[in-house]
Amino acid sequence: MLPRGMRRKRKKASTLKSVLLLVITVVLVISSGILGNSGAKAEYLVPMDQIPKLTKVGPIGDYGYPVWYKDSKGKRLELCIDGLDPLCGFVAGEFAEGPLSVETGNFHEEAFYQLAGAEITLPSGGDAVATFALEGAWANEIVQDGDQIVFGRVRFRIDDLQIGKEYTITHPYGVDKITATPADKDETGVNDPGEIRFVEDIGVSGGFEGATKSRIGTFLEWDTTADRPIGYVGDPNVDHKIKNGYHNGTEEQNYFRIQGPGITSTCVSGTTTIQNCIQTDLFSLMGKEATTAGVDVMRATYSQDTAGSGTIDVFASTEEDQQYTIDVTGDGMSATTMRGIAGQYFGRVPFTGDLPSQVIVTNKTDTPNSTKKLKPVDHITGTAKYDTNSDSLIITAASSDKLNPPTLTAQGFGDIPASGTLVINEPEKIPPTITVTSSAGGSESLPVDVTTVPALANAGAAQTVKQGTVVTLDGSASTNASTYKWEQVSGPAVTLSDLGVANPTFTFPKQFVPVSFKLTVTGLNGQPSTNESIVTITPAPDTLTAPRGTFVSSTGTLTVPGTSDVFGPGVTITISKSNQTTPLGTAVVGPDGKWVFSKRALSFTTGETLTIVSSSGGKLNNVPVLISTR
Repeated sequence: MLPRGMRRKRKKASTLKSVLLLVITVVLVISSGILGNSGAKAEYLVPMDQIPKLTKVGPIGDYGYPVWYKDSKGKRLELCIDGLDPLCGFVAGEFAEGPLSVETGNFHEEAFYQLAGAEITLPSGGDAVATFALEGAWANEIVQDGDQIVFGRVRFRIDDLQIGKEYTITHPYGVDKITATPADKDETGVNDPGEIRFVEDIGVSGGFEGATKSRIGTFLEWDTTADRPIGYVGDPNVDHKIKNGYHNGTEEQNYFRIQGPGITSTCVSGTTTIQNCIQTDLFSLMGKEATTAGVDVMRATYSQDTAGSGTIDVFASTEEDQQYTIDVTGDGMSATTMRGIAGQYFGRVPFTGDLPSQVIVTNKTDTPNSTKKLKPVDHITGTAKYDTNSDSLIITAASSDKLNPPTLTAQGFGDIPASGTLVINEPEKIPPTITVTSSAGGSESLPVDVTTVPALANAGAAQTVKQGTVVTLDGSASTNASTYKWEQVSGPAVTLSDLGVANPTFTFPKQFVPVSFKLTVTGLNGQPSTNESIVTITPAPDTLTAPRGTFVSSTGTLTVPGTSDVFGPGVTITISKSNQTTPLGTAVVGPDGKWVFSKRALSFTTGETLTIVSSSGGKLNNVPVLISTR
């Protein structure tokens, strides 16, 4: 049977119940010791980091608790929750009856992966009780989903001690030194001399991983395998010797020992006799070995393109001790066997039409099969950046649902525009992470990357322009620019409308030489841009027309009329015979774009042509010449 003071009662009120059952005391770590629920200060004589710890938390099971915990030796224990199983340690009237259900509130107030206890009667007649448990309970003492907690418990209740004296307690999970405090009145109204009331519950907060920081890191077992019930670490109804206690370098501490003033008995350890000591090596022990690996779904996210084709990506986990067969399916989807090793599995399931309401993941290696269901949600990708230079918080995010884009919200900052970028200038707060949620159910926590983006000049794209027209430079794409400075670096000199704005203008000269400008910007912090950004503006050649030239042989006169789409003044036309390099002469383009070349004392033969070149880049080859005799 469970030792007195360790048995779980539901209705009988007692001082013992307040330290044993559902009143959970969070241990306060102070200086070198631990404060128990009665104010007793305990000092670890074996440092916490030297005590082996639980190594893994199993998948979440049907009732919201991990299917199992794995200890430092690789043994897995599951919750023992069958109220009719005598090896689970329940007694009549203490367990939830009928089908267990968290939804209806019909579940045990507490359940255990391990429950171990030892009891000693002191020479004075007082009781000493030790409890070592890995316990599942409810954070608010009410059965409701989301309140499940698991913690590792080390607890001592020892009576008839000397007030203010130190006692050393050696046990399977360490060695503690605790000072006895004045006792509460007992049922007769008389104070016992002194007592120790110490409870250490680690894992009450911190999620199910919190229990892995407790001292319950190795599960105890009966020391003889032949006596042990199959599938269990022991029988709680039979006191028995145990194994797997903390190894102190000489032996495993598979006993509960108390040393200190007023204990008028001795203990024997090997060949050593210890005065003022009492101990027991018999424990009541309960723990059920895990029979299934279980399965957990960490993520089920869908993607859908604008054509309506979709996939659901499923990430699942289970035990890593062997290769498991994990299947995933859902409404209107064929079963897909997931791939993976070492407990991590992935599967991609295609779908068309409406999004399936849930995916079903099954560990088919388990007997019976373990199943987990989850509603698929969209997957959010994005970044969050705080730029100290511009004092702006920039959040970008996108949903994997392209067919029906959901509303994305940056928690604490508002909805993200359809463009996918939310900019908050001079934000009141800059958190380390920003959670983006989706109206389709997705959620992603984005770490905030703090950067100082320098001012970068961008002089804009190169341009090809018509000569004589107004050109606008464009430095507006510069980053973090508070001031602008333009400088001409090549080409014929031009005059900018304003050297200190993002978009100055100038009139391109009537010539065929490019002009280039360099832009320098200054950031909000006063630092100039270190990059060199140069833009080149290239003139387009003018378009010439000259249907033909006329040569009058009697006077030796050549006349060539034509036009240019770059009007004068300032544009000249050069005329040459096509078979000669020396020009015949030049003409000036008028303000209407017309020009006429005329020159006497020339000679032409039939078939000779002209080459016409403009100072603005235009050119005509092989212009015919009509020879006339008059």
